[in-house]
Amino acid sequence: MSVRREDFGPMPDGRLVERFVLEGNGLSAAVISYGAALQSLFAPGRDGTLDDVVLGGDTIDAYLDERRFFGAVVGRYANRIHKGYADASGAFVDLPQNDGQNCLHGGPAGFDTHVWSLAEFGEDGGPFVELALDLGDGLDGFPGAVSARARYSIPAAGELVLDLSATVSQPSPVNLSGHSYFNLAGAGSSDTILGHVLRVGAETVLPIDEASIPLGAPVDVAGTVFDFRGGGVIGEKMDIADPQIALTGGYDHNFCFSDTGESRLLAQLHAPTSGRTLSIYSDAPGLQFYTGQFLDGSAHGKGGARYGRNAGLCLEPQSWPDSPNHAGFPGVMLPAGATYRHTIRYAFGVQ
Repeated sequence: MSVRREDFGPMPDGRLVERFVLEGNGLSAAVISYGAALQSLFAPGRDGTLDDVVLGGDTIDAYLDERRFFGAVVGRYANRIHKGYADASGAFVDLPQNDGQNCLHGGPAGFDTHVWSLAEFGEDGGPFVELALDLGDGLDGFPGAVSARARYSIPAAGELVLDLSATVSQPSPVNLSGHSYFNLAGAGSSDTILGHVLRVGAETVLPIDEASIPLGAPVDVAGTVFDFRGGGVIGEKMDIADPQIALTGGYDHNFCFSDTGESRLLAQLHAPTSGRTLSIYSDAPGLQFYTGQFLDGSAHGKGGARYGRNAGLCLEPQSWPDSPNHAGFPGVMLPAGATYRHTIRYAFGVQ
């Protein structure tokens, strides 16, 4: 087991972005300090071959040329908030907008746009690295200062764990997640994710409007293209005519789970060509499933790859989108001085 620290490249202002390579327990993961992003993740396939299964870039320029959230920790609020929200006094808090009238993944200055600092790294209990981000009052467009931490570790065979935490100086919505694009056939593979088999245990999903904001309460998945409870081939599901799929050209929807506060299995993914499987565990009440339909071939990927439509998919454990504006959605307002915590476990295997 080991952790290696190296340079990844300079920012335009000269600040250095670092890369931390964690190796052990059958996996090799690299994390960069820009956006606390998972830059690579090598996992074995059915034949034992190690392939990189997450999309990303070989240099910092690949992350700066256009904002695609490759592997990043997204916040202060993952997903969308429409315009803003009413605080405890009833006053409306305008949020910075970067997706029509939505504040997406923290707005124009979300967590993914910052260079995080190193808190610590080592090999105790498996290789790990912990990165820190401290932003002053209003620097990301939200009220109050925020202090966030992201810890990646490989504590057991085939498992990558992402521990997220944050505190705020003023009451604020907080909702953090990892935004990795997965392709279990290999990030540089010619195979898209349309042949992957997905299982999601959720019984309900949130329908969205043209702005990708929830229309209201969750609806049952039974009898719809959102029913992945028994597993389904993603491309075959997308071929079925459905007005919700037509809105975004694929899946970009939140599956709903009971807000138990306990970690449980949310989804399982399988690539028949490589045999790789991925099981995702989290204590979050939602899972955003996005099929990468907005990738257009312009992204400079690793090894010279160009990431086109459906080159990767995202499975993002998080709270529900636009929760501050919907009564009955899981609570996301973090009191001043309180600590938000969220753990995501990615377990890899073969089948």
